[in-house]
Amino acid sequence: MTVLLFIIGLVTLIIGAELFLKSVDKFGLAWSVSPVVMGLTVVAFATGAPELAISLQAAAEGKPDLVLGNILGSNIANILLILGIAGLVKPLKITNRIIKIDVPVVIGASILLYVLAMDGLLTLTDGLIIFAALVAYSVFMYSQIKKDRRDNKLNKEDQPKLDEPVTTLFYGKYILLLLAGLVLIVMGSRWMVQSAVEIAGILGISELIIGLTIVSIGTSLPEVATSLSAVRRDDSDTAVANVMGSNLYNILLTLSLTIIVAPGALDVSMDAIRLDLPFMVIVAAACLPLFWPAKELGRPEAVGFLFYYLAYMTYLVLIAMQHALKETMEWGMIWIVIPLTIILIIGKFIADWKKRRDLMLM
Repeated sequence: MTVLLFIIGLVTLIIGAELFLKSVDKFGLAWSVSPVVMGLTVVAFATGAPELAISLQAAAEGKPDLVLGNILGSNIANILLILGIAGLVKPLKITNRIIKIDVPVVIGASILLYVLAMDGLLTLTDGLIIFAALVAYSVFMYSQIKKDRRDNKLNKEDQPKLDEPVTTLFYGKYILLLLAGLVLIVMGSRWMVQSAVEIAGILGISELIIGLTIVSIGTSLPEVATSLSAVRRDDSDTAVANVMGSNLYNILLTLSLTIIVAPGALDVSMDAIRLDLPFMVIVAAACLPLFWPAKELGRPEAVGFLFYYLAYMTYLVLIAMQHALKETMEWGMIWIVIPLTIILIIGKFIADWKKRRDLMLM
């Protein structure tokens, strides 16, 4: 029954994502808002609903490891797993706006969380600081939406056309489809997470590991479904913006509200401070040299993302099992894999820059 529930949840999730994205596309055309902005706002906020619901529930039940594990694990999975899978299906085009604005903002939010969590506690003051950052980001996005609509109206001939009139019936139809898609996404995610957590509980895995692996992957499934649906529609903007927006809302919205409504300060484990928080920051920072100057996430980079996610998951499993190979894997990652990766990233950056320079000189 647990396996059956998992499969039903997956099918429900996929159907919900298709309905949701279809509605978002229609509203974006009706409002003259670009896919990037829609992905960073409406899509990211909606697909982040499972993280918010699970984190608030875990905080109310006094399970801080599950809260932080869910958020950190989701942010790591969003970049390495979701962009890895999407980029493997089809190379993703990266817009200037994502490189210059959204990725740096994600890096800044990740660093902010890391700094605030280094003392081992996330207090009410920390929650208010993060929430203030959310307010500032929301004001900025509002100005971007206004600018986006103005620019799109000035260049109507270059924009895709809406194939139906924007009437009351239009809004009623697509709001209903959007809500139906969102409900199916949340239901499918919940069924998958419930079945996975039940299996993990039987195996005796800790709350932090459950949060970082099973729950974080489960709550990232809406992002997986919507990003893959976007890629199938040749809409790289929505796929990438969805990931960046979800990471921001996980920290700025989900975590800040969870800290504020929690009965006390959230404890941050030493494992999270030593490994998971810095890893989240490194993963976000690695996007800049990989995205720019080629402005593309190709299949080689996608394979690299998936390799690192698999290595991270393997390491977490070894920690949970207290396996002797844990130390060997640590040594290999620190002294072999990470230095080699840095060299490859620098090499790719230089090669892409030279290629772009040569094209400009031609």
